[in-house]
Amino acid sequence: MLRILCLLMCMVTGPVFAQQQNDLYHTEVQLTGSDKAENIAKQEGLVNVLIKVSGQTDIAQNEVIKKALTQSDRYVTQMSFVEYDDAPRAMKLGYNSKMVLNLLTQSEQSVWETPRKSVLVWIVNEYNYQRSIIWEQSNNSLITRIKEAANERGLPVMFPVGDFDDVTSIEIPDLWGNFKKPIADASERYNPQAILVVKVRGNSSSWTLFDTTPQYLPTTSTKPLEGRESGAVQLADMVNNVSDYFAKKYTKNLGAVVSQSEMISIEGVHSTRAFFTIEKQLKQLNSVASVQVDTIQGNKVTYTLNLLGDFEQFNQELLSKNKALSLIPEAIEEDKAIENAELDVNDAAIEQVTPVAEEQTMEEPMIEESETTEQSEEITPVIHAYQLSSK
Repeated sequence: MLRILCLLMCMVTGPVFAQQQNDLYHTEVQLTGSDKAENIAKQEGLVNVLIKVSGQTDIAQNEVIKKALTQSDRYVTQMSFVEYDDAPRAMKLGYNSKMVLNLLTQSEQSVWETPRKSVLVWIVNEYNYQRSIIWEQSNNSLITRIKEAANERGLPVMFPVGDFDDVTSIEIPDLWGNFKKPIADASERYNPQAILVVKVRGNSSSWTLFDTTPQYLPTTSTKPLEGRESGAVQLADMVNNVSDYFAKKYTKNLGAVVSQSEMISIEGVHSTRAFFTIEKQLKQLNSVASVQVDTIQGNKVTYTLNLLGDFEQFNQELLSKNKALSLIPEAIEEDKAIENAELDVNDAAIEQVTPVAEEQTMEEPMIEESETTEQSEEITPVIHAYQLSSK
């Protein structure tokens, strides 16, 4: 009688198709008892976000990412604390999406493209030799565990609500036997981009992923992805395997353009040993993602650096790590440029004949020359100059 009443209520209220919304740039981290608990949480949170965005669980092993983790503060945009009665205190953290994507570009990593495929998850649980379909509205722990694991990976999942249409449109043997036609018919109302059928038996489970829409499922010749898991984290392992599949198949290359780049020159590099020593030091700086040698002219080397922070942060770190280096003030460089320009003008004035100069003034107004010079100066890259002492 109670089951019939529940079905009637569902018919009146109508179905609620709740697809889990994954915010890729927000995460929650439990705090430890360490004095540096907040800093540790910010680093762990950044790793969580990078895993969700890139789809790569080993992202923290990348050398550029390791450097960025030491500066995790600069990526945080939101922070709040959460108190729990039955769990340690936690931090909710939000991270800057543009900076995260820039970091992945700097570390030459690809991303799991968005929007991502929504996955409808059908669960059949066998307990005491009896099988039952687990519905969204049941608040079953199996659904909770899948949702938590999917949120950690950024996998959009939803579950059948278990209303009258669901109950009458599919039978347990249809799901247990992976019969495409009834699964497709029952799934169509949810409009998913993929369908995952999970069969749980105590401490083990098997699953089948159909990477297609219900419309094409009955006629597709593509072999589904299948797997078996066991142990306490069997459902999390399943979600990880499914996420790895999507992340690999639907990957996106961010390209090689990095916005936070600076050019520097170092004068006083008189030996091959000094050249390689400086290059190694630059690559090891936490504020530097990558180093490229542009030109070598005499004892002066020019580099293009992709920075994880701003130039001021890089400059402070560089000078603290190499006491033999000193930044040449820009004012001095400007004075040198002005002096060189004046010498060029004087030399040109000596060589030119007055009538020619007057003719040029009439045909080519000085205003246009000035404007052209200003335009050239605007596109000239800024090069921060350093001097390497001989000591």
